[in-house]
Formats: sequence, structure tokens, C-alpha cells
Amino acid sequence: MGRPTRVLIVDDDPSLADLMANQLSELREAFSIRVETDPNAALDAVETGNMDCILSDYRMPEMNGLELLRYVREMERGIPFILFTSRGSEEIASEAVSEGVTDYFRKRRGTEQWEVLANRIENSAARYQAERAVKRRESALQDLARTVIDSVSTPVDELLELGRETLDVQYGAFLEGEEGEAEILVESVDGTVPHATGDGIPLAAGLGDPVTAAQSTSAVVTEDGDVDGFSAYIGSTVYVGDRRYGTLCFCEGAEREEFTEWERSFVELLGNWLGHELTSEWARDRDEALRDAGDRIDRVRQAVDEADDDTALEELEAIEDLIDRDPPSTTAVSIELS
Repeated sequence: MGRPTRVLIVDDDPSLADLMANQLSELREAFSIRVETDPNAALDAVETGNMDCILSDYRMPEMNGLELLRYVREMERGIPFILFTSRGSEEIASEAVSEGVTDYFRKRRGTEQWEVLANRIENSAARYQAERAVKRRESALQDLARTVIDSVSTPVDELLELGRETLDVQYGAFLEGEEGEAEILVESVDGTVPHATGDGIPLAAGLGDPVTAAQSTSAVVTEDGDVDGFSAYIGSTVYVGDRRYGTLCFCEGAEREEFTEWERSFVELLGNWLGHELTSEWARDRDEALRDAGDRIDRVRQAVDEADDDTALEELEAIEDLIDRDPPSTTAVSIELS
């Protein structure tokens, strides 16, 4: 089930606003309707409420519908704004169009008007949601490109922040290991997670083991969980070379719709790129290790010639450590974002 269509009704007459809200709610279960009788409070709702459509009366004492429309367009040019009035005129309609109104609706008698209005809200909100989704995807990919290009080393913390904000979830982490023994190396928090962070949080709360859940390249888990746990999870396995190194994962405690195919692909892209960068770092470290091992071999030969068994053994042990060096780890970081 997709998320609800959030509709803001603005009318200084509470009884008319409630009537409109009730009629539209009965026609469309997907509508989540908020009513404001004060236009200034309505502007606050637009700024903080992430609305999909605004339905405003024209005649209001403190601020008429056209004045409200002008303020709304300064805040968010694309959001659908439907102006309704009981006494319309061509002059009002013409001015509304010039100000960027999405639709102009004149109140009529009878029940048919509510179905017409519901259709207009539904259609305009759907277009707006689709346009916003495209912009969000483009912005996320542009931010990823900038992060990749501008960073000298592998920016795990920036990838987590980007992924968390793109998915609109509370928590992101990069874990090393698997099968219940994963260690959190880097984490990104939005400041509202109901767990203490820094040493890692109990990701298993309400979800089970996140690493086990991400056996495939991209996996989603949604459960009821508990009030202190996470209810949604998405993760991508990270490989260094041909070795499974860990998991890049993102979690959310509040109820949300299922992750989309694009969101799954984006997390997979983050995981694949991170694995590629860590593999490149490991390859560079291996090259340096092999050069160091070559120098130590020369010292082993010299120690053998000088019958210095202790030095030869010490150098051989150092060479063995260089050859068996594991993939690079990542410095643990905890980021609090307001």
C-alpha cells in the first residue's frame, strides 16, 4: 500500500471545512486530510507538513485565497493548489491563473461536486508526487556523483548520510562481518533513534539479525517490531574482491510504505560502489605490502649470510603478516544530524 495523499484544507469557517473533509474522506480512503482555519497556520503546515495538495477557500478575512497562494508559491512552486469559492468571477479566476493556481473550483449544490473535487485532488497530487520522486532521484544521483568525485578516500560516512536522507530513514550503518558477529564500523543517525549510539545500537531489535536478513544483494524486512525497535530495514552486501566483507544497511522505526524498486537499486548501487572502492584500497595496500615484503626478503638474505637466525625469523614473520593482510577496515564514526 502506498503512502496516503496528504491534503490541506484551508477555510475560516470550521463547519464548512469539516464538512468538506468528511465528504472527501468518505470518497477516498487514501486521503489524509488536515484542516486549518487560519491561513498563517496553513503556511506553517505547508512548511513542515510535506503536503501533496492544498485546497483553499477564496474569501477569508485575514488573508484571502490568492494571497495565500502567493505565499505558498514562494515556498513550493510545484505543490498543487486548488482555489474554491461560492461566488466566483472571471476576474478572480484570471488572477488565480496568473498566480499559478493548479485548479479553480466553484462550489455547487449537490453531492456530485465532491466526486469531481476528489478526482481533481487525486490527479493533481499524483502528478506532483511523481514529479517530486523524479527530482528526488536526480538529486540523490547528483549528490552521489559529487561525493565520489570530490572525495580523496572512501567517504563511508557521506554515503550513509546520503542514503539515509534519500530513503528518509532514521539510521544507517556499515557493518563488518556476518552471522550475528557484525561490528558497526560507521553509523549515521538523524537524532531521533530510540537507542544510545556510539558503540552501535541493537539492530536486532524487532528485526532479527540484519546481516542474516541481507543474504541477497538487496533485502527488505518489515515487521511489527516493538516501540523501541526498528520496523523497516534495507541492506546491501558489500564485497571486497570476492570476499563478503560486510553490509551497508538502513533502518526506520516509524511505519512506512515498502521500499520501492528504485530505492532498492539505489542501496545496491551504494553497496557496489563502496565495495569497489574498498577493493581498490585493498589492492593499493597489497601492492605496498608486496614492495615492503621484497625489501624484507633482501634483509632475510643478508641475515642468513650473517648467520643471524633471530633477524631472519623476525623478517619472515613480518613477510607472512604482509601477505596475509586482511581487507582494509574503516575508522568508526558516529554522526549526529539535526
